[in-house]
Amino acid sequence: MSLVNQTIVQQQAMPKSDIRGKWRSWLSYWIFLSPFTVMFLMFFFIPLIKGGWMSFTDSTMDPSASFIGIKNYIDIFTNDSNFFHSLWITILFTFPNVLLSNLIAILLALAVESVQSKLKNVFRTLFFLPYIFALVVVGFTWKFIFIDALPDLAEKLHLPFLNIDFLGVASNAIYAIIIMNVWYTLGYFMVIYVAGLQGLDKSILESARMDGATGLTLFIKIILPLLMPAVTICVFTGCMSSFKIFDAVFVLTGGGPGYATDLLSLNIYTNAFGEFKYGYGMAKAVTMALVLFAVGFIQLKFFKEREVEA
Repeated sequence: MSLVNQTIVQQQAMPKSDIRGKWRSWLSYWIFLSPFTVMFLMFFFIPLIKGGWMSFTDSTMDPSASFIGIKNYIDIFTNDSNFFHSLWITILFTFPNVLLSNLIAILLALAVESVQSKLKNVFRTLFFLPYIFALVVVGFTWKFIFIDALPDLAEKLHLPFLNIDFLGVASNAIYAIIIMNVWYTLGYFMVIYVAGLQGLDKSILESARMDGATGLTLFIKIILPLLMPAVTICVFTGCMSSFKIFDAVFVLTGGGPGYATDLLSLNIYTNAFGEFKYGYGMAKAVTMALVLFAVGFIQLKFFKEREVEA
């Protein structure tokens, strides 16, 4: 008997009250799920499909748009040197940003977890606090720090090495956005690593200590491999957010000086809303999404293979 026939026979054998209860359960399920489904379709799925279609048109401010096939994508890779420059700048920003934020977050998590007092929760809160602010606020805050606070501090304390023109010199601007973003994401990653440290099997750590593993050896050989699930999450999140960051960099440098911090997201914004080439900008956005997918897939595969189970 086929599965369909078995299901029909089972439903016919069920009392009517049970059938009504099952349908009520399914109806309740879909009623509770429907608000999310409607919002998902309206604000994500439908715009995604429409944006993908727009990338194959010459859409501008003119409401009439013509289908041009893959011309936008061909132009990106053949006639747009700014795209590759922005992609390179984004990579130059992403790699040190992810590396530094995760490295410092792990060290902070280890330091916070080693504190044996009620101040542990205070430290966690203080380090996590920057992450609750909007990125626009973070951008304006660091703009004030780089333009006013640091030069004043350097002058008052007679520390000329602090008097660095981060935002006016092209070679320094990339470091400015790295410093800003590391400061912003540090607390979020630290909380994840703290949770990972708290979930470690204490018996494994005690056994390692009894075998003579201490300090750096204990961390590299035992703690870090057990902490790899948290590392996977943080590195993946850091890569995705670094590629997509826009508002803080837009406020802090505006992509300048020149094109020194013209990240991929800013380059897309300039094409779509500065030059009103909506179709071309959307083609770049789709290309960036494909790049993100490739980076995320490779990164997850790399770190998942290095995860171990306690």
